[in-house]
Amino acid sequence: MRRISAVVLAAAAIGIGGLRADAQTPSIWTDIMSKKKLTVCIVPSYQPYSWKDSKGEWQGFVAEMARNVASAMRVEPEFVETTFKTVVLDLQSAKCHVFFGFNATPERALAIDFSGPLYTLGFAFVNGKGWKPPGPGWTDFNSPDIKICYPIGTSMEQQAKRWAPKAHHVALGTTDECILALQTGRVDTFLTAFLDSLVTKLKNPNVGELMFPTPSYALPSYAGMRLDADGRFQKFLQRWSEYNRANGSISEWLIGALEQYGVPRDSLPKDVQF
Repeated sequence: MRRISAVVLAAAAIGIGGLRADAQTPSIWTDIMSKKKLTVCIVPSYQPYSWKDSKGEWQGFVAEMARNVASAMRVEPEFVETTFKTVVLDLQSAKCHVFFGFNATPERALAIDFSGPLYTLGFAFVNGKGWKPPGPGWTDFNSPDIKICYPIGTSMEQQAKRWAPKAHHVALGTTDECILALQTGRVDTFLTAFLDSLVTKLKNPNVGELMFPTPSYALPSYAGMRLDADGRFQKFLQRWSEYNRANGSISEWLIGALEQYGVPRDSLPKDVQF
């Protein structure tokens, strides 16, 4: 409830002070072109989406998408660290121009704009070692005896509250915190996105089995940016996302990031689609 209120208040602030902000702040497009830099908000240690290598360089498919967008705009990419809890405010305050990886919920559309979809991803439970799930369905987890972890502010939080509102919810700041909670027995299971589950299992062989709950479905993921009366940047990213999804580039960036992190291409389910 606290997170919803914060977003609604942010949206209200836009409505009250939006004209003044537009008068004082350059449009996203103008700001990028004048600085010759595309500033991208990025979540650290969130494999395979984004992480830093031993040289301090950003890796992952989010970094690849950002670099491709910057190249298409003939500017340089720049990365600013964020969290799922603060990224909407970071966009609104012009700390960054874009974030790759939003579910475009109606609630969020009150506060920011979107382009896409970029890709779609399903969900998985990573269970604790030796813990047996009560059944194969989402609603089988709807019990106060089951402790579910998820990173706060993510689509996993939305799904846990949708399907298992009676479960004991443990909302933490990062994926790594949820994995630690799982390994130490603080929670029974960790709800995550499909790609995250593969990396989690690879990095932590001492966790339990992966489970893909039924009914099986996937949600689209979008690029998000602040609301902007100019609209050129949103329109450009919309065309960019349509083109690169249709020609297979985005899928290749996703699979390439998995391979780079040690998940072989041929280990992916044959029916998986991005």
